[in-house]
Amino acid sequence: MAEKQIEATELYIEAMELQTPSATIPLQDKCIVFNLYENMFQDAVTADMMVNDSVNLPQKAPLLGEEYLNLILSNRSTGGEETSVIPGDMYVTSISDRYLTKDRQQMYMIHFTSEASMVNANTSVSQSFRGKKISDIVNTILDDYLFSDNEFVVEETEGVENIVIPNWKPFKALNWLAKRAVNKRGVPNFLFFESSGVTYFKSVDSLMKVEPNDENKLQKFIFSHIFSKDKILDELVQGRTHCTSLEVLHQYNTIRNTNKGYYASKLITHDIVKKEIKEHTYNLMMAFDPFITHTDIYMPVSPSDTTYAVQNRTSFAPDGIIGKPGEKMQSFYDSNIMFYPKHDRLYSKTKSDDYDNKVEEWKLRRNTLILGLGQIKLCLEFPGLSYLRVGQMIDLVVPSPEKVIEHKAGKIKNMEELVDKYLSGLYMIVAIKHSVSMVDEQKYEYTMMVDVVKDALPEAPIYYDGNTKKGG
Repeated sequence: MAEKQIEATELYIEAMELQTPSATIPLQDKCIVFNLYENMFQDAVTADMMVNDSVNLPQKAPLLGEEYLNLILSNRSTGGEETSVIPGDMYVTSISDRYLTKDRQQMYMIHFTSEASMVNANTSVSQSFRGKKISDIVNTILDDYLFSDNEFVVEETEGVENIVIPNWKPFKALNWLAKRAVNKRGVPNFLFFESSGVTYFKSVDSLMKVEPNDENKLQKFIFSHIFSKDKILDELVQGRTHCTSLEVLHQYNTIRNTNKGYYASKLITHDIVKKEIKEHTYNLMMAFDPFITHTDIYMPVSPSDTTYAVQNRTSFAPDGIIGKPGEKMQSFYDSNIMFYPKHDRLYSKTKSDDYDNKVEEWKLRRNTLILGLGQIKLCLEFPGLSYLRVGQMIDLVVPSPEKVIEHKAGKIKNMEELVDKYLSGLYMIVAIKHSVSMVDEQKYEYTMMVDVVKDALPEAPIYYDGNTKKGG
């Protein structure tokens, strides 16, 4: 029977060894700090390790970039269940920050990357695909060019493509495919990423979708400045994780959002065969279609008109899919203008062989949906939970920095106002930093820093003029 967890940050290192072409070198007694990085917006898992070395491994091993790290970390829950972090073989890429600390002792940082990253660096894809779904093309590239020990999770896409991959690295090809992939619900927000030995090609739409029966299964997080070390473990027993720190990385950036086309944007397409130009527009209100999954219900911008005036621009391009200009941020379509070529019957072999890249259906939509992941972004730190993965949804409660008002002794009058409704709610994990640090020769501490994002609010924005609510 597995032992129960005694401390919130307790960790067991089952394997931490460097495999060279000729030997296996244990690193557990030399490791001061080990960090493992996962990110939905990066192609591969990376890691680094600060080493305290008195045997001169860079020469004796030697470390030449041909070695890999075998790592298995595990921690036990308060109920005794064991979960593990197994990133797969992590290959040495470089050494940095190397300096002598004593006459016979040195410290340095070893940097690692995943096996898939190493294979990618040494492989190119030069292949045409005809009448294939993007998900099928992705599976082909993963199987034929990025063969590794990783498990692949590829979400099925809609539509067929005729494309040529012109001697690109696999990662470049997969990211290019993600930008134009549309899921079975018609949502174009796919990402390609790696997490704990698994490679994913999935839409954010499917990752965010939480079924009603699964709401109670979400990992619960709370933040407060007044928790003690014992209280943190007590919360863990109750199924809630206490965040030891919380930082608001950013909460909207109007100029950035406007320039990149988050609120509104325009696409002009040019068919060089038909000599046809069309204009298409998209805005944030369209992105909050009921068929598109968000972290909550309401878009993070008010429906109010702006107090500044914007000159309407005359376009001579025939209308494609276009919205009417107005006085809201979501109707200033000239804030971001994109151009994209079309080609009638591209790759056609016969007159009846029709192909359309349908760029007007995915480019603007994807741009808005991916930018939505940068609206409210927090960084949380808490005792390590080895089963967490990027792309996973969590439930967070953040207190509001307001005064507690009692109408009777022990009876709180403004209970609903003590939780920050905009910062609390469902979030998606987009980046994880697993951090393992040595406490003493027999004990290691395991903590995590995660970046979480939300792209929507639980209620429509309401303005205040002191005591009165306005708008909404």
